[in-house]
Formats: sequence, structure tokens, C-alpha cells
Amino acid sequence: MLASWYAGVYSSVIKSENLSNLISQSLTCQTKSVKNSDMFVAFITDQGMASKLLSSLCGSETINRQYGEVTVQWSHNEQEIIQYVGKGIADLALVKENVMLAFAAETTYRYQTVAQYKDYSTYLISLKEKPELTKQYLWGKRLGLLDYPSSRSGHIVPKGMLNDLGISESSMEIIYVNSHEALRDLLAAGKVDIISSFWKDKDEQRFSANYRTPIKTKVSGSKWYLKMETHNTDLICEIQTILQTLAMQTQSDYYSQLQLNANDCNLSSFSHDAQTDEK
Repeated sequence: MLASWYAGVYSSVIKSENLSNLISQSLTCQTKSVKNSDMFVAFITDQGMASKLLSSLCGSETINRQYGEVTVQWSHNEQEIIQYVGKGIADLALVKENVMLAFAAETTYRYQTVAQYKDYSTYLISLKEKPELTKQYLWGKRLGLLDYPSSRSGHIVPKGMLNDLGISESSMEIIYVNSHEALRDLLAAGKVDIISSFWKDKDEQRFSANYRTPIKTKVSGSKWYLKMETHNTDLICEIQTILQTLAMQTQSDYYSQLQLNANDCNLSSFSHDAQTDEK
């Protein structure tokens, strides 16, 4: 179903290779190799990570030897995800596994998983009662969701639940916001009856764990993919080192739980025992 959805989106995209109008949210730096015309492109869906990632990449001796410029792009827009990942433009991408599967990008462009974040659960969360996964309960409720369809816990999973239960969107009042924190603010303020999101330890400061109901208990975490057109061992080891360092420095519970994929780099995974906070 996901593959068909992404294929449908892909078929509607204007086949233009002029990317200047597609993404305006980006950061770029010049490396020491000023005569090198090769650009290293990183594509992520988290704006808060962009500047730290760019700084780390531009400070890397390996990147400086191999590339003349580094660009970090960020977006939740499906067309932009298609452009950068579905067409193999990104050298490094932080995306969900279903995106790679939909476009067979691992085979087509030789993307290799270098690191990933922990699996998590998706919940319906309420303020005053335990939500029920029934048509009778959900009918007419005010539901808070995320407005970007690439989010699984905030969009894909709850939309799939509604479809499975035979509930049309017109049967509910769905309110869209642009972050999981905004969803929690809506719920705390009583502006929605329920939200769909993940659960983290500090949520118990605002909500009751008794008033959450799992929709899906095993949702795979986002993964870091590196395009490996050649056997570039130095690059893959450097990228893993950079990602590991960022994980150790982050204040995010989710992004601190980085698990490195096995290779010849002799790096150990870095992970805190905490709940996710950006899915």
C-alpha cells in the first residue's frame, strides 16, 4: 500500500531537474578542496539537526579530501523526498525505511544503511479517558494529527487505523499541526479530544499513562542511508563517526539512541535507554 502511494505521488511530479525551486531550506559550505567540483548532499527531515550536521561534515578531513562543497537540505515534503531520495540525488539521507522500499533505492542507487534509531510504538493519547480503537468511540471526536504525511506516528499509522475501521475524515474533526509538541499543547489545552503520537517518559508530567492506547506497537525508527557507488570505506567510517558524535551531543532522547550498523570501522553503537521524541 505504501509503495503504491509513493508511486502515485511520484507519477504526479513534474519531471524537472531544476531543483532550485523545490527546496529553499538548505545550508551550504565550501570545503578546502576549492577546485573539486563534487558536492556532498545530505537530506534530512529535521531542521534542528541541519546546522550541526553541516558543521561536522565540513570539518571532516575525509569530506574535505573527497568533496568541494557540502549541502544539507531538510524537508517533510513528499515531492522533495522523491527528488532527493527517489532519484538518488542525496549522498546521505535520514529517512524512513518505507521510502527506500517504495523506490527500491537501495538497489537502484546502492544506498547502504549506516545507522538507525530505535523502534517505537504509536499511541492514541487522551487527557481524561483511555481511548478505544472502535468506530463508535472515535466517531465525532476531535483528533490531532501532523500535517506532513511522512510522519508515521502522527499521520500514516492513525490514517491507516481510520481506514481499517471504516471511518471517513468527514466523520471526525481533524486538526493538523506541524510538530509533536504542538499536538501535546493542543491536547493539554483541551482543543482536541485525542492525538496520535509516540510516548516519552516526560509525557507523564502532563498526561496519564493510563489514558494512552497503542495503535501499532512496533514502528521502525528512521535510518541513515549512505550512497555507496564505490567501495569508499573511509567515507562510511567517517560518516558513522560524525553521526555517533552528534548522538552523544544531542539533547533529544530520540536522536541519542543511535545504533550503528556493523562494518570494518570498529565503532560501537551509542544509545541511551530513553523514549523517542521525533517521529
